[in-house]
Amino acid sequence: MSNGRYHDLPAAHRTASHRRRGLKHAALMTLGAAAAPMSAWADGISVTPWGEGWALGGHAGQAIHETVKSGEAFNPFAWESRDYYIASVGLQKELVDFGGYSKLYTEANVSYIFGDEDYFESFITPSLSWEPFPWDDSVDTTAYLGVGLSYTTEESQLDDSGEKLMASMIFELEAQPDAWGPWSVYGRLHHRSSAFGFFSDQEGGSNIPSLGVRYHFD
Repeated sequence: MSNGRYHDLPAAHRTASHRRRGLKHAALMTLGAAAAPMSAWADGISVTPWGEGWALGGHAGQAIHETVKSGEAFNPFAWESRDYYIASVGLQKELVDFGGYSKLYTEANVSYIFGDEDYFESFITPSLSWEPFPWDDSVDTTAYLGVGLSYTTEESQLDDSGEKLMASMIFELEAQPDAWGPWSVYGRLHHRSSAFGFFSDQEGGSNIPSLGVRYHFD
């Protein structure tokens, strides 16, 4: 539109035109401001090479009566032990690094459960980590939350679900002091669940807190 035709418009039309232009510019500026940090965050995401990010761990523990649903499974002072024990070996692989703040891992475990019953369990559990902690300079600390699948060789009374295939969850805190080199220690709560009835009509499940050590290959 030429300047002459623009000035021939009524004042109300010119005001509306100014408002539309202002809104358009404001929207573009808002989108630009939002896109900048998102672009910077996306630039920080990297896929971990296949030859890196491997670790081998082993842990042992004893089952408890307390549940994740009640929250008491996270309180060691409330634990009442059951006559079931676990010895487990797991291979962990880092897959994606989200800018150093979080990472995506997967872990394959084989476990032997013994006590009132004897059977094997295997599970594959992808997990997300939280990496930065204030004391990382002296003790590198990582928190994990994982959800996957678990299979047992028996329909155990420990789970009380009547199923071999169930959901698997891990809640873990890992610490790696600088002086220990590639070695770390971790505490884990291993949870088997019917996933609100998805795997079983019964509300079965089990919780086994454990302590373990892990060796990081790089």
